[in-house]
Amino acid sequence: MPAPLFLSGPCEICGQKTTGRHFGVMSCRACAAFFRRAATWTQRKTDCPKGNCKIFDDGKFQCKKCRLKRCLDVGMDANKFQTNRDLISCSNKFIKRVAMCIGPPQSLSTFLGRPTFLLCCEPDKASPYKTIIDVTYLIRIAETMFHKDPSTSPKPFQFHNSLEKLSLTLDDMRQKEPDKKIKQLTRVGKEESLFIWEQAFLRVVEWFANFSEFNDLEDYIKIEIVKAAWICWTRLEKLTETAELQRKRIIGTDVYMCGSDSCIDFANYEIDLKWCTNYTLEQLAFYVMPDVEENCRQCVQDLIDLAPTSIEINYMLLQVSLYHAGKKCQGKVLEATERLIQSQADHLHDFYTNKMKLTNYSGRLAKLMKINRGIEADMRDRAEKNEIARVFNILKVDFSHPDMFEST
Repeated sequence: MPAPLFLSGPCEICGQKTTGRHFGVMSCRACAAFFRRAATWTQRKTDCPKGNCKIFDDGKFQCKKCRLKRCLDVGMDANKFQTNRDLISCSNKFIKRVAMCIGPPQSLSTFLGRPTFLLCCEPDKASPYKTIIDVTYLIRIAETMFHKDPSTSPKPFQFHNSLEKLSLTLDDMRQKEPDKKIKQLTRVGKEESLFIWEQAFLRVVEWFANFSEFNDLEDYIKIEIVKAAWICWTRLEKLTETAELQRKRIIGTDVYMCGSDSCIDFANYEIDLKWCTNYTLEQLAFYVMPDVEENCRQCVQDLIDLAPTSIEINYMLLQVSLYHAGKKCQGKVLEATERLIQSQADHLHDFYTNKMKLTNYSGRLAKLMKINRGIEADMRDRAEKNEIARVFNILKVDFSHPDMFEST
């Protein structure tokens, strides 16, 4: 029959009120904690010269060595120490034991063999065989436009250099829109996407065709620059147009320009991807919409705050498009783009110092270039996601000139 359990009375070590049975002896919590610490002392440390010190006197524990000796004499047993009672250390040790038995836990992406953002995608929906969209006719139109004489301004005295001429060209392009009323798109599918891309590419060609220094380049260099630069040029140009229209309160804060006379309300539109992929929009949300809305909002707000002039906007368009084309194509294209950027930087300096009378414009220019860097970062992000789409055969369409659409 087990011994009766006494939970009251004095501590058998120091005589204070007990808190229960600890390590086989009725003791207070202080003596129990002391024994747990002191039980590992060496024999040399536990010897007291007197050997009969009073354990508790005047509110203090007098001699640790005699206190430990008293603990052992009344029957405290170090073999009754309990381990693995701490929640954190116990759980960590349990995880280590489980890992040793069954190995490390597998994530869903590791288990399924697909990236996290494609976990819900079925492999049978991949498209190894693709429909080719031929855009050769766009290249031929660009070549024809570059061989034509650049449009002459009815007021040639209004510009003194190529940057000012490009500024007038862009103003004229924006003024001759086909419809006075901006059309709001509520659905973007195959027809809308291809039409917007065609419209944007030819718009860029028209703008570059009025760039005198650009027209002096070899034909293949001009084509390579336009093929590489038309997407980033279009994105920045549409963001500047959006900022201008929002500043004039012609369109709402959630509405963004996407074509020459069309816009999209981010809160009220849908994307139809059936023509280019077998996957659903929900499955490809990470791929199709990489923080598009947030990036556009921030860029437009920065443009509204800065309110750049037409000259500054055209320099930004030149800088971001030529820099991207040179970095992508390298070789003679890079040499040509660096020369063009330098010449236009001189024209911008002349504009700041002689027209705007700014002796120190570095701060303003830095803010403009910050916007361009955001466009460049977005281009890199989209190119990486398109590479993922190519590797996993996400899209079921391709283009005759795929390098033109790697950042769409």
